[in-house]
Amino acid sequence: MIQIPANSCDADCMPLCHNKWQMDFPITDPARIGVGYLVEPASFVFAPEPFALHDHHYSSNNMPDAARATVTYQFTGPTSVRDLLVIQHTNGITEIEGAISDTGAPGSWQSIGIAKSRLVTDPATGTTPTGANMFVEGSTDLFVFPNPPAAKLYLRIAVHKTPLANGWASYRIYPRNDQHDPYTVASQNSLLTRAGLVVTP
Repeated sequence: MIQIPANSCDADCMPLCHNKWQMDFPITDPARIGVGYLVEPASFVFAPEPFALHDHHYSSNNMPDAARATVTYQFTGPTSVRDLLVIQHTNGITEIEGAISDTGAPGSWQSIGIAKSRLVTDPATGTTPTGANMFVEGSTDLFVFPNPPAAKLYLRIAVHKTPLANGWASYRIYPRNDQHDPYTVASQNSLLTRAGLVVTP
């Protein structure tokens, strides 16, 4: 299962277009994958394609509204997520906060820290830059969580900081394990799935 808060995107993207803010697997309607697009395999050669997430609500400059900019992943069993593989929009994401839970219930979440963009973070200071057009469109970025997480059933990520002061978007966000393998939807193809998110063989 993948879920974002209902109506948490305000500009062109798959969840808004399909009015589909939660995707349970297997997919029963390939014409309405909504937020499920976030983990669909990306094209080998990047070409203009729909956003998976896109919003302009901020609590302060470069800090998206935490009540909106979250994604919850439910796995088929306890899962350890070491990092995230992100396909960036030009005005994408520089910092992501992670949390894990056994139940997904309020009060059960344990922080695994803030992961930062490997593409633009200053390695000497750990600071992330601000400004427009920070990323090459469709570039692949890596966000590594600082606290090695225990295996849990749920992962929640929150977009913590963006380079643009008042808007961000993303094409894909894939959780990966400590062997650098992405967790994806177990499938025969990108639109025919069996059950939940599992380790890709």
